[in-house]
Amino acid sequence: MAGPGQKVLFILGGGPRIGHAVAKKFLSQGYKVAIGRRNTDKTDVDGALPVHVDVTKPETIEAAFQEVESKLGVPNAVVYNAAALTFPPDKDPFAVDPAAFSRDLEINVGGAYAALHHATRLARRHNNPPLVYIATGNVTPFQAHPLAVTLGPGKSALAHLISVGTIAYDAKEFRLYFASQVTDEGGPVPYPQVSGEAHGEAYWKLMNEEGHDWDVRFSVASDGSPRFA
Repeated sequence: MAGPGQKVLFILGGGPRIGHAVAKKFLSQGYKVAIGRRNTDKTDVDGALPVHVDVTKPETIEAAFQEVESKLGVPNAVVYNAAALTFPPDKDPFAVDPAAFSRDLEINVGGAYAALHHATRLARRHNNPPLVYIATGNVTPFQAHPLAVTLGPGKSALAHLISVGTIAYDAKEFRLYFASQVTDEGGPVPYPQVSGEAHGEAYWKLMNEEGHDWDVRFSVASDGSPRFA
């Protein structure tokens, strides 16, 4: 259990690129970190608590928050990093099987909503310091792409939730961000160029700097650091 003043980060979707980099950054700054994923044997981040969660099943998200609270403390930082994309066959966006579309939508926004629900309710019950919730985003809500037919709708809905929360809540209680790495021109970043380290640095800045808009976009400078648009 975290002691007085101890900070706790809970990451849902602990992939080896962004999730692990964010975990390592916060651990290096003295945070207690939990990483939620389906296979807890592959957390691979020394010092992080592996927590079982399947973001397609809301009951496991609730149980995961309860486990984090009991073992580390109430999270004052939550990162939703889970995402799913089914590429359309023959580049025909509406050829994707409806079951695959529904599954990806549940991962991209259903789980994110459940995490928003439990994170904010838990923070309010415990009168915790301001909660910062960061959703790993991209520009598909603002720049449509046929290959992102299952990813874009979920990210669009998630961006809507973040904007709704920003309107509804005082920033002294909850700060919500939809954070996207972009190219220098503001476009989508090819997957091989996605920088986990830049995400870690950007999320750390969002945690500690107020005044950012909910729609956060950053490119990567020549030294690898995030450069906010």
